[in-house]
Amino acid sequence: MKPVFAHGTGAPGNEASLEPIIRKTFLWAADNCSWLRKDDLVLIKPALNSPDPYPATTHPLAVRAVAGLLLERGARVMIGDQSGIEHVLHHKNGIIRGSSRANYTCSGMGGLADPFVAFEDAGWDNGFFRYRSPRTASWKSGFFITKQVQEADHIVCLPRVSTHSQAGATLGLKCMVGLLREDSRMEFHANGPFNEFIKNAAKGSTLASRDDGSGKFLEKIVEISDAVKDKLRGTLFVATKLQATFGPDCSAMRMGPFRLGKAYVVSPDPGLVFAGSDPVAVEAFALAFLKHHKAGVPFLPAAAEKMLLSGNQNVSTLREVPVWYHPCIRHAVKIGLGRLPEQILWTDVPDSLQESLNNLLFPGTTE
Repeated sequence: MKPVFAHGTGAPGNEASLEPIIRKTFLWAADNCSWLRKDDLVLIKPALNSPDPYPATTHPLAVRAVAGLLLERGARVMIGDQSGIEHVLHHKNGIIRGSSRANYTCSGMGGLADPFVAFEDAGWDNGFFRYRSPRTASWKSGFFITKQVQEADHIVCLPRVSTHSQAGATLGLKCMVGLLREDSRMEFHANGPFNEFIKNAAKGSTLASRDDGSGKFLEKIVEISDAVKDKLRGTLFVATKLQATFGPDCSAMRMGPFRLGKAYVVSPDPGLVFAGSDPVAVEAFALAFLKHHKAGVPFLPAAAEKMLLSGNQNVSTLREVPVWYHPCIRHAVKIGLGRLPEQILWTDVPDSLQESLNNLLFPGTTE
């Protein structure tokens, strides 16, 4: 049994003790780093879809605290990602626009001196490899993923809690999309809602969007994690803020200086740092935490999201489907990525919040 560890951070704005809480929670979840040997290479995978600041991207302290802890214990650390197609456009002829490294600093996640790797910088052919297995059947020919996955000895995932205008939610499983090459991103987006926005963002490139008719948008997202599951040592969320409408960026659409569909940001009271070594258990907990706070979104921002995203079943699924029955959770369990949480170990979390999250997590079955 692999528990989820949840540590309260106190009232909103009280982040003075946040870094030690992150370090403590990560060590609990990662078995005190017993798997780490001197000079092992650890890939830290944050959520860096855009240059927008937290909570649209990972909390900077999550990156700093976990990277610092690993370095203290003798690891070599690499922080890596590739931002979304709207912000970084990369095809077989090179990089057309954008920079994940620039987004890393612009978001406030880290500085120029950090050991950050932008996956697009390694090149189209040299930087990526094709992955496929019996558990990635939704991808008919497999998918292309950064070679940094092969080079790393261990991987740590640092997502954020947010809704998503296409997928419904962006948590730990969705965070792994940043490992993909652009053609594979185009492939799974072609199965999803609002793909015209992705096609528009890819204009000027050689990238094609072909819907294979499988309808496996969410399944393809989940199956990316099969490529990292043997090296994934822990997933940790810092949730002192979360986006409870739209996402993954601060706004759903950008038209020059104008933004449409501004994400509604919640500051939970208390905030939570939570982590675990089972990615499915942590995903389910994050989904429950998001559902808990989404239920309290005021009428006007909730109505704006319903109006603009009315055609997206994934958004209504987040609101209406129980955690244990959510298609991402069900598929992740089915292909052996992990299990639903069986135990939550709470620290400084009010009984009322524990009760609410327990009610969201534990009343159903996986059938």
